[in-house]
Amino acid sequence: MGEVSGDCLSALFKLRGVHQHYAQRASAVCGLDSVDFTLHRGDTCAVVGASGSGKSTLLNILGLLERPAGGQVEFFGHDVMTASADSLAQWRNRYLGFIFQSFNLLPRLSALDNVALPLLYRNHTRDAARALAAEHLQAVGLAHRAQHRPADLSGGQRQRVAIARALVGKPTLILADEPTGNLDQHCANDILELLLGLNHHHRVTLVMVTHDASLVQRFARRIEVTEGRLQERVEHVTA
Repeated sequence: MGEVSGDCLSALFKLRGVHQHYAQRASAVCGLDSVDFTLHRGDTCAVVGASGSGKSTLLNILGLLERPAGGQVEFFGHDVMTASADSLAQWRNRYLGFIFQSFNLLPRLSALDNVALPLLYRNHTRDAARALAAEHLQAVGLAHRAQHRPADLSGGQRQRVAIARALVGKPTLILADEPTGNLDQHCANDILELLLGLNHHHRVTLVMVTHDASLVQRFARRIEVTEGRLQERVEHVTA
């Protein structure tokens, strides 16, 4: 399979009857249990739940990082369950951006080269990749820190570098796993404003796992995961 044709389709993901189990000693632990879920282009979706409830499993499936044990998963109308590993890798690189609580920056690279890295995987030249990386660092307010390594940056600055790296490939979907968990409330609000601004101005779909109740109120869709089952609330978004 090659490129997905998603411009005219509103549904990024469709999950139907999805279940996932993990072996643990002599028993099986449920990751997801008969989940039905549709994610549309332009959605903002907060995912909440206790540790071990299935949040990470859901994020991994949406990130095309693992396939469930059963059920149907479609990405832009394509069957994820039968797609080749090469196709999944191509789709991840082209359409998805990942942001993690621990930043996952390479310590020996500058902020600029950390952001440029995904473009090098797409066979951009080094100069072209660094030029685009510089533009995205400027967009997140860190142009003046481009040559600094992660150890020389604050937590909030490192997360902004991670966001720039996630955005440099112009993803359709951003998956964020507790991206504000290591930040103070002021920095957390700044990071969320940045992400929601991308959703508003560029229709980038945003799915974020968070335990911060004040941030959850800013999302149009709120998914609570409990023992592998999803319950959704759709409410007025707090300004």
